[in-house]
Amino acid sequence: MKNRLLGIHMIVQNEEHHLPRCLDSLKHIGMECFITDTGSTDRTPEIARMYGATVLHARWQDDFAHARNISLPLASTEWVLCLDADEYVTHGLEELLNYLPKVHKSISRLRITIENQYGEGVEERVISQPVRLFRAHKGYQYTGRVHEQLVRRGPCRSAQDEVADIDMAEPLAPLCLIHDGYLASTIAKTRKPRRNLKLIERELADEPAQPFHLYNLGVTYCQLGQVEKAIEAFRESLRLTESLAPYRSTLVRDYAKTLVGSEHYDEAHAILAVERQRYPSYADLHLLYGETLEQQGLEERAYQSYARVTNCREGIDRVGHSDGGSALDALYVTEAGSDSYRAYTAMARLAQKRGFLNESAHLYGLALDSMFTYAPAWAGLADVLQQSGETDANIAETLLARCRGFEELGHGNSIRGEMLHSYAVTNEDHLVKVIYVLAGCGAYEQALKMLDTDVRTARIHVADRIHWMLCANRVSEALQLAEEHWSAGCVDEVNLPAEHRMDWALACWTNGLRLSEAFLATTLPQEKNVWKVMDRLLNQLTKEPRSMKPASQEQKLMQWGPQAEMVAEKVVQQAVKTGQLILAEQLHELRAMMMCDHWGTAVTLRREFASLLYRQGYTMVAANILIQCMTESELDAEGLFWLGETLYAKGHNDQALSLFEQALEREPDMRQARAGAAVCYMRLAMEAIQQEMVRSSSSGVLSAQFTTLEQRLRTTEGIPWRTLFHAKERRNQLASGTNFPMHDREG
Repeated sequence: MKNRLLGIHMIVQNEEHHLPRCLDSLKHIGMECFITDTGSTDRTPEIARMYGATVLHARWQDDFAHARNISLPLASTEWVLCLDADEYVTHGLEELLNYLPKVHKSISRLRITIENQYGEGVEERVISQPVRLFRAHKGYQYTGRVHEQLVRRGPCRSAQDEVADIDMAEPLAPLCLIHDGYLASTIAKTRKPRRNLKLIERELADEPAQPFHLYNLGVTYCQLGQVEKAIEAFRESLRLTESLAPYRSTLVRDYAKTLVGSEHYDEAHAILAVERQRYPSYADLHLLYGETLEQQGLEERAYQSYARVTNCREGIDRVGHSDGGSALDALYVTEAGSDSYRAYTAMARLAQKRGFLNESAHLYGLALDSMFTYAPAWAGLADVLQQSGETDANIAETLLARCRGFEELGHGNSIRGEMLHSYAVTNEDHLVKVIYVLAGCGAYEQALKMLDTDVRTARIHVADRIHWMLCANRVSEALQLAEEHWSAGCVDEVNLPAEHRMDWALACWTNGLRLSEAFLATTLPQEKNVWKVMDRLLNQLTKEPRSMKPASQEQKLMQWGPQAEMVAEKVVQQAVKTGQLILAEQLHELRAMMMCDHWGTAVTLRREFASLLYRQGYTMVAANILIQCMTESELDAEGLFWLGETLYAKGHNDQALSLFEQALEREPDMRQARAGAAVCYMRLAMEAIQQEMVRSSSSGVLSAQFTTLEQRLRTTEGIPWRTLFHAKERRNQLASGTNFPMHDREG
């Protein structure tokens, strides 16, 4: 028997893949359900009827409000809940049915919580609390062709009701949904942004200066990747929007987020400096303001802004008690974790950059206390531990201790008695997480050591194990594992991903072996000859490098085939990525030889090789190659910057300055080179002042000048102009040359 308390109302079109999930989340409670179908060509109406819904058919008129209003007069329930097919209930339905009879009769609208997923990660969601529940037959209808809004019309509407709707924040009902209709994969299939753009443009044709339509236009432009158009739409919308408009805070958030994402930091700063005061409990604005300040080099102020975020945690659920803000503070649309783990991670990153490593580790821990699965916090914790000089074994133990603490908290007491394994962590998922975090920070040997059971080994993809073995220089084991799992008959031949195929080839070559027939059987038809030629020439290069001459047909193949060039380039990149530098150099020589159509190509390829090495942390090896290139021809701006950065790190400010200035001559808009030059100028000036202070009696004036320069230097150094190296790259920086075996290095 259907209950008369709550009814479900939906509009659908071609939702056969989403609708069953939505209705499954509701079916255990008998409810009245109206589904208005606007022209489906799939099984959507049939599925709806299977679940007992009343299906209404209507012609699509490019108007969401019109379609949604069709079923409202038919409601026989006290309350109406409007859903979309790409939403589903996660919890709170039983609680809602117990809650609704207790709602005071003066309240006719309720908010619910929706987690809008924009990525596959648990933390990749934006939380909103819109009005989706309202009393039936109280004059409520939707308006707007797209992004329809609930309004109250007709004789049931009184002046008192109107005042109440404006001044009161609707209570939050205990119902939670997940909406995943705007995942990138879903958008690509459904073309929703294009559809929405058409409808918004029609709305703006009717009301050219309507700020809500302009705001939605900006959102749609963002989804279409047209960022500058989005910024212009947001800018105009904010100019026209009234201060008490319920969507205004979200408009500010989306506008600022778009500005920060497109590196319009000055404009973002100007907006957020004002708006965060208007919405003092809006965590997202403080987080964005901190990011803006950080990009401008104002690290201390950025840290303070991030710290303020953590005081906003309760803001989203409060009504009328938000640090002097209005009741609208309770309605913020917020990214999950903005007021907790995202803020702590940002603070930890800044503390690490400033050298406060213990504080950084503590803050990463606070982030994990808030969201145990937050990957950036795990990676950051391992990274700062490595930077602190911890051994890989100690890093592993610290991460495992974090897992044990989480499990003990979950069990309500300490874990005692017999453990499932030597690491005293009972959840295999947690152990696998630690293993991947260790590999992520370059502790490949330690990660492999933890694969001490068949069950755990089976949880790690064989391709990852092979890659880690190569990185740890356990090349014979890598080859054996590749041959066991990827030889003909073990995989679906050419379906082996390119990166995995390259690791297999590297495993063969690092063992001094030729590519096997089993390997060649897995290559794509258009690549097979390329691999054969590379294999033969590499073998010849290692045995008789001076007499190395490619056959004319081979040279033609490698020189003119785009597929050949792509394979050669990617395999060099993979060799560097796995730390097999000797092989990488040989493959680079082979590639250069096959592209020797003119003198300039060899120098260009050497610069590319140096760039690849530098990004992976082999800074001194790369610098030697760049210097060699510099003696033969001109370096590009990037190469000059990297040489300058290398010299700056060694304290050679005058030489670094010269290289930064040369980089700016070639690329005047190169932000990193400009900041580097400014830093060098200030350091040289400070050195000169210090020397003069020793000789001069007017040390007071000089001291003041020195202090001023020191403050400006701190700000300029705070600008993220230097190449950011994490644990993997820091390990590689220990390498002083290429004639060494690459292995897992501690420290």
